[in-house]
Amino acid sequence: MLPVDGRIVAPPSVSPESWACALAGEAEPLVLVPGSARGWFGGTAIVAWAPRGTAAGLSVGAAAEELERSFTARAPSLTVACLPYDGPASTARYSGGLLKTAEGWRVWGTLDADHVPVAADCAPLGPKDPLASGVSADMDGDAFRAGVAAVREAIRAGDVYVLNLTRRLTGSPATSPERAFASLVARTRADMAAFWRTPIVTIASASPERFVSIEDGRVTVSPIKGTRPRAEGEVDGEMAAELAASEKERAEHVMIVDLERNDIGRVCRSGSVTVDPMFEVIATPYCYQMVSRVCGDLRTGVSLADLLEATFPCGSVTGAPKIAAMRMIAALESSRRGAYTGSLLVSVPGRVDSSVLIRTAEYEGGVVRWGTGGGITIDSDAQEEWFETVLKASPFLRGGSPRGAERPRG
Repeated sequence: MLPVDGRIVAPPSVSPESWACALAGEAEPLVLVPGSARGWFGGTAIVAWAPRGTAAGLSVGAAAEELERSFTARAPSLTVACLPYDGPASTARYSGGLLKTAEGWRVWGTLDADHVPVAADCAPLGPKDPLASGVSADMDGDAFRAGVAAVREAIRAGDVYVLNLTRRLTGSPATSPERAFASLVARTRADMAAFWRTPIVTIASASPERFVSIEDGRVTVSPIKGTRPRAEGEVDGEMAAELAASEKERAEHVMIVDLERNDIGRVCRSGSVTVDPMFEVIATPYCYQMVSRVCGDLRTGVSLADLLEATFPCGSVTGAPKIAAMRMIAALESSRRGAYTGSLLVSVPGRVDSSVLIRTAEYEGGVVRWGTGGGITIDSDAQEEWFETVLKASPFLRGGSPRGAERPRG
């Protein structure tokens, strides 16, 4: 892990997202903001900028090789990789930055403490302000519900068991990516929130979901499947209880957990794969979600490339069987997913952590995109699945809704 004995340059009251606002875009900053101790590297906020090396147009295997450099390094080092769901990967390697401790923000690595910028004010937008204007969707309600019907027919035919059907919202940014990120952090308190600016794409992610983590030869995958909205008063507790007891949600969740057990079982020691906890319900400010933790001991000689070949993309965003589900996704969805439902991986000496890129704003070419979707099973209700996509877009939209996203009638 990164050392925690560097010079203190700012008090712990400085927010991680303030550093994103303080650093110029050409510095290509990476900011990791764990919402709790469950988040990045056990709840460690990390900032890095001015990468010593970058690469783009990579395969998943080549990106894994770049990540291995920091994972196996003896000196402080951090490598980040974005693996889009569909498209080439990109990486950056940093040799210094800041790390938040109880005493304050400490320098790590080769960063010169005298060159640390002053943390900038990065006030989030109002709680009902959308992060984009002129938003349109690539699938309206009718098209999405037709897609749900098609998935249910495929399940009846035995082609898939569960499939994650998604759509994309596109609009003009209502504020800077940095301030949008601060707004997402305030609205979601996401455990795996991250901001990364590259020369081409900027990612402002409020992901609640861990993909894979590695520490001391132990690999963990934490799939999320099952959602309910938050509510006022006693109804809020009822929503959590309903999710925990839902046969439909539990059945869908089991299918994805079994897929993840099989995926990591390909690279883990026989008999070492366990699931604990199972069916845990986690609260966010806007929804409840069901999560499990699947762990296993990596076999000797397994590389990070081997692990990613076995597990990427995460089964919670594809469906099962994975290959069949991905083929059907390509046929049903109206646009490419890009970074959405891919993964952001970060390696430091001896550890790897990563998020599933959901609840993520992707800035490129003057527009911002946001993906949203959910798992479809034989018991899915098309209208309720549509409502779930609207709920998952609420941190992005807040005060607005995309054309075609109004509540369906009848």
